[in-house]
Amino acid sequence: MKYFAIIPLILAFLVLGGVCWLIRTNERPEPRVEPVAVEEPVFDAEAYLRSLKAQKRPFNSRAVHRLVLQRTRQKQGVYLESMEPALDSVALEVINVFHSVLGYEYVPVITSGNDYPYHARNSKHYENKALDFRLKGLLPEERRSVIDMSQKRLEGRARVLWEKGEAEHLHVELLD
Repeated sequence: MKYFAIIPLILAFLVLGGVCWLIRTNERPEPRVEPVAVEEPVFDAEAYLRSLKAQKRPFNSRAVHRLVLQRTRQKQGVYLESMEPALDSVALEVINVFHSVLGYEYVPVITSGNDYPYHARNSKHYENKALDFRLKGLLPEERRSVIDMSQKRLEGRARVLWEKGEAEHLHVELLD
């Protein structure tokens, strides 16, 4: 009976030793994680518009506007929130032209919407019917291809102008 008080102490040491043994012998295989190469989906404005027309629900102009914003970068301060819905579809065509000429990795830059106070007095920019795309940094033959293809695709819907000078850009405006 005099050793009866030591029994809980011995049991505690046995439990502690058992836990230590379980921790040491617990060898699980390390999970192998192999990186999966994810291909970026190829964007094609024509295929996107065809898929929208194939759907039975009405055409959603907000989705097209979001797509324009996702597929381009905007110069700081550019305001594009009040654009005409028709200008969004025209912008998608121009973006598709840039991708056709320069590859799908290229991200076009919109340099002006209705945000620049120094456009001409009667500019379509103030009516939210015009956009400017950056051409600076492109090779001369790439510029010419982008301009020619844009003019062909948008004939009858929009006017495409190559504005040269210090701030060279592609000006796209809806026709009346």
